[in-house]
Amino acid sequence: MPSSYAILACDVFREELEELCRRTPTCKALRFLEMGLHDQPKLLRERIQEALSQIEADPSVEAIALAYGRCGNGLIGVTAGRCPLILPQAHDCISILLGGTERHAAILKENPGTYFYSPGWVREKRVPGPDREEWLRNLYADRYPDDNEMIDDLVEADAETFAHHNCAAYVAVTDNPTARDYCRNCARHLGWNHRELDGDPGFLNALVHAQWDDSRFLHISPGHRIAANGEGRLYAQGHRP
Repeated sequence: MPSSYAILACDVFREELEELCRRTPTCKALRFLEMGLHDQPKLLRERIQEALSQIEADPSVEAIALAYGRCGNGLIGVTAGRCPLILPQAHDCISILLGGTERHAAILKENPGTYFYSPGWVREKRVPGPDREEWLRNLYADRYPDDNEMIDDLVEADAETFAHHNCAAYVAVTDNPTARDYCRNCARHLGWNHRELDGDPGFLNALVHAQWDDSRFLHISPGHRIAANGEGRLYAQGHRP
């Protein structure tokens, strides 16, 4: 276990990680990058690489743990510099909040129409529900300020992507009644079923307390980079998958 380390995380984990890190003095720094970067994998890769370089400027940091999953392959190609990198073997943030990819896959196998909510996603109002269209229109207005027709088409296309969903499932790791109620309201608004799932803090606890066992975490030595095999499992490039 390093004497000091930093955590670089997606902002979706802010509530959970801030609560855990208050009691972890060996965590030298906790830094967040904005949510939604997985929609632009190249940009996510660039932002993570830039943040890693900045964190490594502190000579007291001996390792950097990443609170990210594969995230649309946005982690592929990220390279460890001076410090080794550690990250969960997980598909995305929901896999991490549920405690692993197996449980995530089992829930989706039971009902492929499940859409997952968490405090982070609720905070951003990006989730399907009464506020998503306004969020989208504001987003696209910045990108296409003079093309209302295109914005209308994009909003309509977005709605179609959720046509096969039928259940809003709230994943609770922390106690957040406001976020829980918002998920329930989204289900009501959409005419979906509502489900509450107990989150599993095991992944995040292990990440914060440097319990980085090889069965759950990938270790990237300095000079190596993150890659993925044909089954989507992450590995350090230059090693056997």
